Amino acid sequence: MIRIEFTEKEKEALNYERYHHPHPRVQRKMEALWLKSQGESHKKIAKLTGIS
Repeated sequence: MIRIEFTEKEKEALNYERYHHPHPRVQRKMEALWLKSQGESHKKIAKLTGIS
């Protein structure tokens, strides 16, 4: 599995974009990335976001 590390600045940007990006699909993807940046598992992220 690929490990991704996020800087604090990237985490802040993901947190902002998951609510403020104009396109809902992008918001959902930003939510998934933000959850990953918080250390959530892929399984839990898929369940929470509805992304498989």
